[in-house]
Amino acid sequence: METIMIQEANAATLDVVTTALQMEGYKVYSLTDKRENMLELIRRHRPKLVLLDCWLGHYSGRQISHWIKAHFPNLPVIAFSCDNEIDREYQRYGFDGYVKKPFDLQTLYDVIKKHVPRHQKHKRVPMFS
Repeated sequence: METIMIQEANAATLDVVTTALQMEGYKVYSLTDKRENMLELIRRHRPKLVLLDCWLGHYSGRQISHWIKAHFPNLPVIAFSCDNEIDREYQRYGFDGYVKKPFDLQTLYDVIKKHVPRHQKHKRVPMFS
């Protein structure tokens, strides 16, 4: 099961994305705390992809993306942003892709699948029993 790390400032958005990805069969490590050491968390949890909010407060997602890429150059980092120009600027800031807010789940899944090829079919968890 592939792990995806998400850092998102809005707790409600984080909850929706975390639940949606878990239902798709991913193991999700999610956090809102901007002060946590992202590099140490990546070393510990070894995600296959990082989904990073561009506006985290003290440090920007852009700064964090550059730090991640300096230490883990092959780890895909995806911008999660409401910036109207993210589609033109994401690569300049060190991101491998982007999901523009507001978003639909299929767009989120498509971006993740582009960067995290699945070698095994994951069992989907039904939303309602």
